[in-house]
Amino acid sequence: MKIVKVSFSILLIPVMVLVGCISKSDNLEDTTNLEDIVWALESYGKPNNLKTVLTGTEITARFNSEDGYVIGSGGCNSYGGKYELSGNKLTIIDSLTQTLISCGEEKNQQEEQFLTALQSAESFQIDDGKLTINCIDKILLFIQK
Repeated sequence: MKIVKVSFSILLIPVMVLVGCISKSDNLEDTTNLEDIVWALESYGKPNNLKTVLTGTEITARFNSEDGYVIGSGGCNSYGGKYELSGNKLTIIDSLTQTLISCGEEKNQQEEQFLTALQSAESFQIDDGKLTINCIDKILLFIQK
């Protein structure tokens, strides 16, 4: 019978590589994930004529992976509704619901334009922590909050 001596360090290398890969991937931030992040709107509208969010208002969106529900603030009222994801395709199902507080003509108009665009969402992409939602002929540009 032949006895083969194997160095312990040779057996340890594959384990170290495997552990290193696992811990590195666990520490990487997923920059393509739309869900379970609060997004703050920076600008919206037609791509060649974007409007910035009014000073003193904050428009947000949070797509909850657990229940497939998007919630947020339209700058005045809270809103919510069901959504579906398929790859980078985003669809708002049915109509978004919202509270009905009047906040003045300018804020009401901004909120209506935002919610109308979001309702018509078709796809999204995330680049460098910025979310773009493509909505027929308009876009919504968000940053991670």
